[in-house]
Amino acid sequence: MAKSSGSSKRDGDTLRKLPSGLEIVRRKKHEPIDFLSLDAADRKKLTGKIFGSKFASTWDLDRVTNFIAQHVASNGWDSGTGPASMDVLVSEIAGYANGKIVHAIRIVSDGRYVHAYPVEDRT
Repeated sequence: MAKSSGSSKRDGDTLRKLPSGLEIVRRKKHEPIDFLSLDAADRKKLTGKIFGSKFASTWDLDRVTNFIAQHVASNGWDSGTGPASMDVLVSEIAGYANGKIVHAIRIVSDGRYVHAYPVEDRT
């Protein structure tokens, strides 16, 4: 992802502790790559199940972290919620999943840690 206050954190490190007890963690697997230099086959390969979907360059660490915090709070998730996930549609491009441009972001929690990644839109 673009340089931000969390860019010195390693994969899996906590970016922010929320008042709810949940911790937002960094998942480098989903950070942007240079999509313009890729053909369709490479884009599909690099944003598939093995390498993971990627955020668009407009979604830096700060923005993703704020987005997660907002939706976790508005849905009342806390460290006692247990495993949970939600998909949130956004009006702009969220990123790429399976080589396709997507407008949805999945937020997932295992009960203590939470992170997010772009997913194919459910229609």
